[in-house]
Amino acid sequence: MVDKLRERYRKLNEEIAETCKKAGRSPDSVRVVTVTKTHPKEVLQAVLDAGWKDIGENRVQEIMEKVPYLRGEKTIHMVGHLQSNKITKVVPLIDWIQSVDSERLAEKLNRQCKTVGKKMNVLVQVNTSAEEAKSGCRPEEAPALCERVAACEYLEFRGLMTIGPWGGTEKETRACFRKLRSIGEQTRKYTELPFELSMGMTDDFRIAIEEGATIIRLGSYILGGRNY
Repeated sequence: MVDKLRERYRKLNEEIAETCKKAGRSPDSVRVVTVTKTHPKEVLQAVLDAGWKDIGENRVQEIMEKVPYLRGEKTIHMVGHLQSNKITKVVPLIDWIQSVDSERLAEKLNRQCKTVGKKMNVLVQVNTSAEEAKSGCRPEEAPALCERVAACEYLEFRGLMTIGPWGGTEKETRACFRKLRSIGEQTRKYTELPFELSMGMTDDFRIAIEEGATIIRLGSYILGGRNY
């Protein structure tokens, strides 16, 4: 499986490089988080063995079941909605939370990180498509939330995350990503660390790169469907 993954990543790197060339960007400015939702720990280990160190998971339960068994260098991203009552379980196992969407969650997360003595990289999730089924703060709320996260002693504010519109047209998808980039221009002042825009998944990561994504979150593009 490792060889198969290496080939998929090679093709992905070619596509990222081509898209970045069109956008006048360096391919090195795009970070790939491999989203391994529903896949067993053996697949996560194969991803790491293939040389890709950023793993994204959507659910706390899956993080608890898989991450403790992984070997080697890794960076674990929580990319799904985080319920505040599960913070204590997940904080020791992850390095990034890409889905902070309220001051209440940020404050609880900060307290738990202080308890365990750990700094946490945080992205503020913004619901740029205004879809009710999606998590994320409203765009107009984002600057104040970013400022609050940046003020938390044990949270490292690192940027913004969004999910493109489900089934959206290219025009609608670009509008969402441009909105996040615009909010980023207002809020990057709250960190001295590299500022990240996490946007783009399997169906729209090329558009996201063209619109300034520095992190793309890919699952089925790399791993395919689960057939085991």
